[in-house]
Amino acid sequence: MEDPTAQHAQFAIDYPEEYKRTVYDELLASGSVTVLNYQLAYEYEFGSEQRERSQFVMDGDQYYRIHVDMVRTVERDWWEFYLDLQDSEQPDGTDPATVPIASLSDRDQQILQRAMEAAAADRNPAIDVGDQKPGSRGVTYHHHLDSEASDLVPSPPFEYLQHNDHLFQARAEQDTIPVTERTFTAEPIGGPRSEYEQHVRNTVLQVDFSTVSLSTEATDVLNTATEGRPISGFYEESPPMSDGLDEVLTQLNTADHVRDHSDYGEYTTFPNMYAIYDGSWYEFELAVYP
Repeated sequence: MEDPTAQHAQFAIDYPEEYKRTVYDELLASGSVTVLNYQLAYEYEFGSEQRERSQFVMDGDQYYRIHVDMVRTVERDWWEFYLDLQDSEQPDGTDPATVPIASLSDRDQQILQRAMEAAAADRNPAIDVGDQKPGSRGVTYHHHLDSEASDLVPSPPFEYLQHNDHLFQARAEQDTIPVTERTFTAEPIGGPRSEYEQHVRNTVLQVDFSTVSLSTEATDVLNTATEGRPISGFYEESPPMSDGLDEVLTQLNTADHVRDHSDYGEYTTFPNMYAIYDGSWYEFELAVYP
């Protein structure tokens, strides 16, 4: 279980803690909340399918399961602050700034640092990330980052920044930025921990291998895959798939989702398969290399 307020918003500058707490409280109180570029639960690729990773939270003595209800792209007109790596020599008459810039507020110092990280200014040599779409780099002044309180927009107080023998040009633009809007729902699981544990067994656990009969070949696959515990174990084989691995994947409810090896043209994974083996919980993942 994780506290959703510990998640970082998908911006260079995170949302305030008090706002993230409000989001969390609204989700649990109303059962639903909609946010921008902030994830309280996740979807992932399982082979060619889209699945939802199980995400649970606890509030007091009440357990909840968080679901992804809707995902869509929306557009917002926001400011962005960039640092662009310059290829040429320093223009005549320029007086580049260097960090720290004492005249900037603490928040602007943080924004500048994030812009330097986005421009790979601390790499040696620095990396020119080139022209990219709005919102893909730099610092976005999202709805909980006050652009009016920042001296870096609309016009930065310096034109150039010198850092690690490289010159960067400061730039502020107001762009139409695509961001991801997600709606999450909270499903109450129950109060007693026993109800939560039973829910996890019923909905997350694929199989308790102690309850099924396994062939020697399947047992060898599991022993090899789990022998590295607590460090991740590893089992691999060349195609075609062995009977032992097919048996294990059948018990994990995955065999029917795996195609013939020749059908795969790119690296494909089947993650987040949960099972109990030899009394311990494991998270299994199948990786197929073309």
